[in-house]
Amino acid sequence: MTLDRDITTLARRIRRESGNAIPYQQARLAASRELGGLPIHTMAPEDRVPLRVQYTGEIEAAARSAISSDTRGLGLDHCSDDQRAFRALLALALFNGNVYTGPTAKWNYSVVASYDPVMSPRRDQLVMVAERAPENVATRLLATKGADSRGIPGLRHEVTYTCHGHRSVCLRHLPTGAVLTITGDPAGCRRGNGRSHVPRHPYLTLDNDLTAQERRALAAVPPISGEATTLLAGLVSRYNLVDRRRRWATSLDWDPLERPGVERRKEPEVVQHGAVRRLWGAGDSWDFRWTGYPEARDLALALTHREVGIKGATFTRRGDAYRVVLGTTSLDLCDGKG
Repeated sequence: MTLDRDITTLARRIRRESGNAIPYQQARLAASRELGGLPIHTMAPEDRVPLRVQYTGEIEAAARSAISSDTRGLGLDHCSDDQRAFRALLALALFNGNVYTGPTAKWNYSVVASYDPVMSPRRDQLVMVAERAPENVATRLLATKGADSRGIPGLRHEVTYTCHGHRSVCLRHLPTGAVLTITGDPAGCRRGNGRSHVPRHPYLTLDNDLTAQERRALAAVPPISGEATTLLAGLVSRYNLVDRRRRWATSLDWDPLERPGVERRKEPEVVQHGAVRRLWGAGDSWDFRWTGYPEARDLALALTHREVGIKGATFTRRGDAYRVVLGTTSLDLCDGKG
């Protein structure tokens, strides 16, 4: 196999460069770790933290908050059922934009991509690090009072606080109870002894029950099967990943690897009017089409990658389209408006 051959080649080079001072098995272990040949579950938590950082762009303190002795893999998908359900709904907000069909298309919160947030998914909450303007990002997602509110149905402001000199906004989703924290603190710390603030915008709070408009919006979302929930939630957890071997990247706003062949995605129409994204489906069958970034191949690789992918997910290719499969669920990825 290619990976085994690459590991053998690198191990021999490591041993040769050490003047044969490093035993072959030790060199092979080092090569396996470097090339992603070690099963994640065999690695100690303290070894998984720097590995996760290489992909997510988090600082170590944030990644350390997400990985413990009982965390599965790198922790991107290790979360409560409530968190997973909320992330799947959040995907329908973040990955729909500039289209005018489908109940969630009008949410149009794909604009969040322009803030280049770093996702720090954890078991009991999703932390979104937006150093430039966390409160601006919150205004894109939170519902406000009034009939023209376009926020994520059921998302409520819980507290705004400052920690380590950075502003954070803690939100809670009423239907699931899941927590989303949008913060300017790279460490994504919990509130701790942080100082609370009165929010600057008239957000709906935990004292506000679901409105009739929100109930209608939630009822319009099609059923999402269990495995589809995992795939859609996985899109959110892999919102801005960069392969540590620099072969793929999933950023929605630009190519972090600055590959010449990917620059074609800065097409005049996308630059002038913004990217078009449409994520929709029902049950076990889902479809994601878009213009701009990332490449479909990059996203398929991120979802199925040996180290950072969803366990059990695989993909097939048909022309420029990719199909990611998890159990009986499929997610079709394709460039273009469709």
